[in-house]
Amino acid sequence: MDAASSSLPLVALLGGSFNPPHAGHFRIAVEASEALSPAVTLFIPCASPPHKSADNLLPFGLRADLLRCALAEAGMDKSFAVCEVENERSGPSYTVDTLAVLAMRYPGNRLAFIMGAGDYAQLSTWRRWRELPVLADLVVLPRGEKGKDFFDEITRVFWPEAQKTRSPFPAALEAFALPGKGRVFFLPQPLLGISSTMVRERWLQGRRLDFLVPRAVQFLLREQECAIRDVWNFLP
Repeated sequence: MDAASSSLPLVALLGGSFNPPHAGHFRIAVEASEALSPAVTLFIPCASPPHKSADNLLPFGLRADLLRCALAEAGMDKSFAVCEVENERSGPSYTVDTLAVLAMRYPGNRLAFIMGAGDYAQLSTWRRWRELPVLADLVVLPRGEKGKDFFDEITRVFWPEAQKTRSPFPAALEAFALPGKGRVFFLPQPLLGISSTMVRERWLQGRRLDFLVPRAVQFLLREQECAIRDVWNFLP
């Protein structure tokens, strides 16, 4: 492991549709921030997800506002921020393009891209996926039953030459140095069974969202109810 690169300030990146953002998203950010000690954690809303239909996505600006209001309400807007980089270009929001832009914007920093084990298992379907760990460390979180053993197996499939290495993050249960350049880490997290789909379904049913989403998010959802219902009403 390159000791010089390990000493650089870290910028943690948490991408997602955030349609809407919920307690699980914010808890992941807090847990990862405590484990990685980044200079800043960036929430990166996806503008045009390549692997999902965009038909039920709220407008990008509204999703960014939901994130910002929730962070401000929690007093988290100093070490956490919303990054709108994916709304600055047209076409599908490919992660490799986003990381390349952020690598240029944060010279002299390391990037750490946080992803769930489910997405990690699909990594080989992502555009230019082998370039991702060159641009940023990959930090993989458990998802359901997909834990450390699953992480090990998938890593060996993608990179047979990967070597286990010492992690600069004490909380990481596993670390691999990848061929050429790059590192991938497995970071345990508490499992919260909350999803944006669950939140949308309950919101459409008129059920309470207390403790599923921050109060600031609930307020904005009520304020924009008519426009939001037009997007979510007949879609999963």
